[in-house]
Amino acid sequence: MIDLFQVYEELAPSLGEASARILTKTLSRIYDDVRQMATKTEFRELTAVVGQLADAQKGLAEAQKRTEERLDSLALRMEELAEAQKRTEERLDSLALRVEELAEAQKRTEARLDSLALRVEELAEAQKRTEDAIFMLTKRVDRLEERVEGISHSVGYSLENSAYKALPALLAARGIEVQGRLVRRYLGEYQVNIFGQGVHAGAPVTILGECKVRPSRKEVDRFLKVIARLEAEGLVSAPRVLLVGHDFHPTVERYLEEKGVLWFWSYEL
Repeated sequence: MIDLFQVYEELAPSLGEASARILTKTLSRIYDDVRQMATKTEFRELTAVVGQLADAQKGLAEAQKRTEERLDSLALRMEELAEAQKRTEERLDSLALRVEELAEAQKRTEARLDSLALRVEELAEAQKRTEDAIFMLTKRVDRLEERVEGISHSVGYSLENSAYKALPALLAARGIEVQGRLVRRYLGEYQVNIFGQGVHAGAPVTILGECKVRPSRKEVDRFLKVIARLEAEGLVSAPRVLLVGHDFHPTVERYLEEKGVLWFWSYEL
């Protein structure tokens, strides 16, 4: 005999209570009809078929359960993928924002570079104007120096011409007797403004002089170096050095005295 309640319990989880109840009732009627009509052998065969059907239904229920479990796992995986996709989109949004920020920064940098390039061009133009102005000023200074040099030479030549006449008496007052004339002369490659021979304290001396508008310590040192070279080359001996000028600063006068150099103001000539 078929246990209809057991059939119902086996069918209910997979088909639902309502469907299982209907199917169970249907099987019950079929079972009753067959029992009334079929032989025992047929009844046993039918019972076996029903059992097989129940087993198949049970297998289907197990397969359904596994399918649902797989569907649940797949749904969970889909949720995880959706979360991952969401995080990826958020990162992409953040990256896109960062790219926009970098683009803006690059744009500002390029603008600053353009401004800097313009400023450099302006400075280059200003530098060119400055160089042009310096060039013109240099030319004016050169012309002025040429004029000053010309005036200086004129004054120097005037001092020399006056010195040749007046110095013998002025030197005599210092104990130096001039022998012959005082002249301008080249000694080797050097030109000496005032050159002559004399006697001082009974010993022969060579008179060597320079004429300057306003002698400086630097010019004094330069002239003394020239005389030292002339001595080293054997062109002069026992030099007696003197300077003639329009103006001597007190510090230069003290320096001349320290070096043993005679000096004469132009108004003394």
